[in-house]
Amino acid sequence: MIEIKDKVQCCGCSACGDVCAHNAIRFVTDGEGFWYPVVDKDKCVDCGLCEKVCPMIRPAENVTRFKTPAVYAAYTLDERIRLDSTSGGIFSMLAQQAYENKAFVGGAVYNEDHSVSHIVSDDPSKLDEIRSSKYLQSSMAGQYREVRNLLRSGQSVLYCACPCQIHALYKFLGREYDNLVTCDFICRGVNSPKVFLKYMEMLEKQFGARATGIKFKAKKWGWHNFSLRVNFANGKEYCKDRWHDLFFIGYLQVGNFSRPSCYDCPFKGFPQKADITLADFWGIEKIDPSMDQDKGTSLVMVNSEKGMAFFNGIKDRISWREFTMDDARAGNPAMEKSLSSIPLNRDAFFRDLDKMPFDRVAKKYFPKRNIITKIGKKMSSFISPFLKLGLSIPAWATFLRINYLSKQVKKKNRSPLFLNESRTVIQMDPGSRLSLNAKLITGVKQVKRSRPETRILLESNSEMIVNERFTVFANSYIRVIKGGKLILNGGSINENVQITVGDVVEIGKGATIGRDVVIRSYDGHTICEEGYRKSAPIKIGEHVWIGQGATILKGVSIGDGAVVAAGAIVTKDVPAKAVVAGVPAKVIKENVNWKK
Repeated sequence: MIEIKDKVQCCGCSACGDVCAHNAIRFVTDGEGFWYPVVDKDKCVDCGLCEKVCPMIRPAENVTRFKTPAVYAAYTLDERIRLDSTSGGIFSMLAQQAYENKAFVGGAVYNEDHSVSHIVSDDPSKLDEIRSSKYLQSSMAGQYREVRNLLRSGQSVLYCACPCQIHALYKFLGREYDNLVTCDFICRGVNSPKVFLKYMEMLEKQFGARATGIKFKAKKWGWHNFSLRVNFANGKEYCKDRWHDLFFIGYLQVGNFSRPSCYDCPFKGFPQKADITLADFWGIEKIDPSMDQDKGTSLVMVNSEKGMAFFNGIKDRISWREFTMDDARAGNPAMEKSLSSIPLNRDAFFRDLDKMPFDRVAKKYFPKRNIITKIGKKMSSFISPFLKLGLSIPAWATFLRINYLSKQVKKKNRSPLFLNESRTVIQMDPGSRLSLNAKLITGVKQVKRSRPETRILLESNSEMIVNERFTVFANSYIRVIKGGKLILNGGSINENVQITVGDVVEIGKGATIGRDVVIRSYDGHTICEEGYRKSAPIKIGEHVWIGQGATILKGVSIGDGAVVAAGAIVTKDVPAKAVVAGVPAKVIKENVNWKK
């Protein structure tokens, strides 16, 4: 029978309670807010089933997975869902596909008292509740039986839970089911419901009303600087980023109130047992800036053929690119490493939590860490440009002028959105405007000790708008003619690119523009004939690849996903997903998908 002598030995999955046919197991919550099984020996027949399904005694061995998962960065094309999701909204796309196939979807939802439980339902209206991480221990009591009953009755199920809960589910079921697809996620550790309820009690007292909505990792200040948002019945809203919210500080910087088993988690590493593993693709901005618009990018690791088939079914709803496990591992140490905490008196922390409001407990137990974090964040914002700019006075002058001093520059927030390496020159004539809604990175050099110059010229009454993160490599020249407008929706241009804008040029998100490319919507001289236009718009769609030395001329529209071959001269519109080549460029292939 199950007998917990050391709390590190129990992950709280509750599978032992579901498997017991004699109702001999109940769950008792301890002083930290975590539940543990207690066996009624008068009811127990010592059948051993509770030990058989326990993933802590032996992880699930009845399912096999890829030795190395297929790795993707991805995000949904549904902007509303992406912004409402923890990462890139991929689970919501999987769930939508399941609902369309009349399947049931399982995941964690908030209860009325702000605790968290799992549900499984075929009602698509439940997706808004299931979506997004909860960061609390979720009760799975009753779920194992319910999922098994659905599967045995022929219903299909998509189920998402922590790795330990997925292990427990497979052990409870005893075998694979063709009509079951499972998702787990890279889990840093599950937190005490008691701590979170004390935190919510503090907020409800401060705002004078009952909380009606909770969103971990809200993106008010972006995905990288995520926040915790709570809405209240009186219409008020609380929202603070990860550096200022007390619960996030306790979880991310102190790490003192997660479940004891999380500090020595046996479910780390790969392959995982779920068909698909999801996470934030932290660090994607360093690997492929075109996949990061600061709105959330999912790391998707496909662990089985069944998972691959399910993921392939949503590819027309998402933007995706394939990467390697090394790429994924670089920004996600929690893949293989258990949670750690700073050395605090845990027992005293929980005793004080019973007697004091959450803010007082937080002030007592992690103020120094909070101060260090704030200082570290400010230092990093200073050090990062310093490493790029070095001791170059002109480079620093440009950085400060564009980010803080010029009235012609409009920024989305106070953080430095213009990041220039040395030898970037920007001239802004009177009446010109630069609107930075996302980061503009200029002068990126592949040969670090070289000295190429990157130039941007905004003539009078012209405008350059950066809506998504855009990277300009060294020795490129961007010129926006008087009255012209350049709109950058995310992507990059390689070295030696020339963009000359008369009228409007718009570049779609995810565009990849190779070396020596010329984009001209302005002729510079006039041909004396009727109907001649000196300039005309150019629109380059999303996820477009323009090869080395290609030329895009005025009046051209290039469809989403198209490829322009090296050296091509484009004088006419290019269909979506087509490959064009030659002088002048002609379609040589259709319905092409490409990846970086």
